[in-house]
Amino acid sequence: MAVSPITDSDGPLGVVIKAAGAAIADDIAVMAVRVTSDLNRIPQATVTIADGSVATNEFPLLDGDDFKIGTEIEIAAFFGDGEAQTLFKGVIVGTGLRLTAGGGQLELTCRDKAIQLTDVRRTTSAVQVTDSDVMTQVIGDAGLTADVAATTGAAADVVQYDCTDWDFLRMLADRNGHVIAVEDGTVKTAEPDPTLAATMTLTLGTDILEFDARVDAVSLVASATVTGWDPAAQAVTAETATVSNTGQWGNATFTELTGATGDRVHNATTPYAAGQVDLAVVAAARALRPPLGAISGTCMYPGSTLAVIGGTVELVGLGDRMGGTAFVSGIDHHISAGVWTTTARMGLPVGWRSDSFGVPGPAAGGLATPVQGLHVATVLAIVDSGGTNPFNDATMIQISLPLIGETPAELWARYAQPYASGGAGIQFLPEIGDEVVVGFLSADPGAPVILGSMHSGSLARTNAATEENELKTITTKSGIHITFDDDKIILTAETPAGQSIVIDDDGSTITLTDVTGNTITMSDSGIALSAQGTLDLTATGNITIASDQDVEITGLNVSATADAELSAKGSASASFSSSGQTKIEGSIVMIN
Repeated sequence: MAVSPITDSDGPLGVVIKAAGAAIADDIAVMAVRVTSDLNRIPQATVTIADGSVATNEFPLLDGDDFKIGTEIEIAAFFGDGEAQTLFKGVIVGTGLRLTAGGGQLELTCRDKAIQLTDVRRTTSAVQVTDSDVMTQVIGDAGLTADVAATTGAAADVVQYDCTDWDFLRMLADRNGHVIAVEDGTVKTAEPDPTLAATMTLTLGTDILEFDARVDAVSLVASATVTGWDPAAQAVTAETATVSNTGQWGNATFTELTGATGDRVHNATTPYAAGQVDLAVVAAARALRPPLGAISGTCMYPGSTLAVIGGTVELVGLGDRMGGTAFVSGIDHHISAGVWTTTARMGLPVGWRSDSFGVPGPAAGGLATPVQGLHVATVLAIVDSGGTNPFNDATMIQISLPLIGETPAELWARYAQPYASGGAGIQFLPEIGDEVVVGFLSADPGAPVILGSMHSGSLARTNAATEENELKTITTKSGIHITFDDDKIILTAETPAGQSIVIDDDGSTITLTDVTGNTITMSDSGIALSAQGTLDLTATGNITIASDQDVEITGLNVSATADAELSAKGSASASFSSSGQTKIEGSIVMIN
């Protein structure tokens, strides 16, 4: 059995305050101390010190240098000759003056050094990293110590969009089933473990001063399912994890509690099946929560640092329903009037997670920092020649988002087109360097979709706009050009060299022209073939020339040769004539 908080607590209470590493003078009266530490929150402390005189209008501690904002501070407490127990280490972030009938009070507001992770929103991205890599980087960049348990999901492109580093850390930890504990500039993330050995025993009638806890099945679920879309298979895919009761607090079975509300399933939806988050990891993370929230409450006891957040305490004398080993999610220390009490918060409340309850569903499924609206991007690659696409999808395009991060985020995006089917569709991919407009499925920064391309000053239109807006064009980068003229009703297709097909409703013609000037013109008067050189008619089958009108063949020399038989016949008359010599030759010549 773990020790009681009243062990080694004999003797008067003493408080040690160190500012900038040096203990404050003995004649400075510490009136009250309150320290609060919680999982997923940054520890804070408030110290109240007697200061100054209303009568003299002097407040030496407030005006002095010992307690200036930014000064490092350490708070400890001890009993009698016992060792000092450290309650808090951090920095002074605020000072206040309170005047009462008893005199002046200097109030110091203190936070752990991890406070620098809060309030300032940032946008940044990382390529092909694990969530634990990102968390370690964010913590280290702030000059803090990282103690991050490795996450099991595959490396992916991760975007932090317009949120604080602290909120980003909470989101990454949460989607991997981790909780965050902060102490003296060290940020630790790991899965909560309610099976740890208790570090302290609390017994009713011995050291429990106040107790308030309850069993509540309202928010409990029996399993967790995460659903995503697999674009390669064109199908919905899902992963489910069953909740298991790993806690040891109380005697109610988890099956009994979830059965009271119908063994419900917690559902989460994400726009992808792989490449950004691992659905199985997220499902398992969601399934970790319910047992920690089945029982929750607080227990006050004589001051002690034996219990730590993320650890457990043993509860004795509270019956079978409330007795056992409880997971500690928060600690409060309160020192006032020579008395030190500690309150442990046990279990995790319903709303601690990133997709906690509310009327609307969480943006980005609670799995990423959401990106709202449309964004501009430029095209980096249309082929994954470097093997950097975490989705392994050859239809995706790599883009750079200049407004997302000081170093623009580089992501692989799907490309929406008017028609896309298996082995069929419209394929007009943008060029490298083109400006495109991008949206995000479910507001998830890891699921960008290119919605279209945009002309601009440096990417000019093919044709200048007119009031009538009569011309519609399609032009490739080599200059192949298709023009639709809604005014004259003309469709023109032409190459950069000038070869063209013109379908003209206005002139009732269809004209084919090549680069040498050869033309075929079809009009209401007939078909005209114009060759700038030789006109050859060649066929592997018969050639038939027929007309209801006259047929005329004219040339400098006209010859007709038949490998077998040559015949010429006129139904009314036939004549052969020449202004010069006329020959009719044959082995046998028959006339009439």
